[in-house]
Amino acid sequence: MAVSTIPATAERGETYPGLLELPARRWIESSSLLSIVIGVTLTLVVVMLLFPYRGSVLGSFLLDRGLTQPLCLAIAFTVVDYCGRRLLASRRERRHVGRDWMPRGLVDLRPLDSDVQTMLVLLSQRRTVISNRLCRLLRCFQDSRSRQVTRELHQDDIALTQSDIEDSYLVTRTMIWVLPMLGFLGTVLGISTSIGGFTGLLANIDDLETVKASLTAVTGGLSTAFDTTLLGIVTAVLCMVLMSIAERGEHQLAGDIEASINDGFFPRLSGDATNPPA
Repeated sequence: MAVSTIPATAERGETYPGLLELPARRWIESSSLLSIVIGVTLTLVVVMLLFPYRGSVLGSFLLDRGLTQPLCLAIAFTVVDYCGRRLLASRRERRHVGRDWMPRGLVDLRPLDSDVQTMLVLLSQRRTVISNRLCRLLRCFQDSRSRQVTRELHQDDIALTQSDIEDSYLVTRTMIWVLPMLGFLGTVLGISTSIGGFTGLLANIDDLETVKASLTAVTGGLSTAFDTTLLGIVTAVLCMVLMSIAERGEHQLAGDIEASINDGFFPRLSGDATNPPA
């Protein structure tokens, strides 16, 4: 059980302690480390499948352009797995939000009503975000005996949830930022190789075989420069779009939970004796 500190509120002249024992606040959980392992594994699988076809256009594009191409693939697979799992989880949670968690017959609930304890037991058995949020609010209402304190807890949970969503995508944003940087790095290396080959071409302009070898180095370096840039930009754009969709889904989930609680939970609670209902 997590412990939260909330200002105490007096009811009927009594003073209640401000230290409330509340269930730990939950949000969508996903492991960045697991996504990294999956991204690296998928990249190794792609490399092994393409290795026999290294002479093909796709094999040459991914395997003959240095380490930047496999690194871009690994980062892209990681971002897709992480954002995809969070997107699916938020959509599952949104389906639960639409349920009527509070029976229609429960109105004008008071902190010591047996219905409050019954709802706490039922909600604690669920593993959804909305049930966790309702369980926290009911426990706060029961312990503090104040609707106003319960609403303050709700506002705190809203702010902390928005912070959780932002923090969840910090690593993902960094990875997406790295993708075009890897493409730029490959471009620099490719151009460097091309310049080296062009220098050899000028130094041995009379030797036909050396000229051919130098031209091969020049074209190979340019291919590396263009291909790494292309892969870095394309993967960065696709990952950014997917991350935006996943993040938007979580914000929509947070908004749906807030609306559901404001419309279906707080109107069921009795008002404070010393304060007008919020």
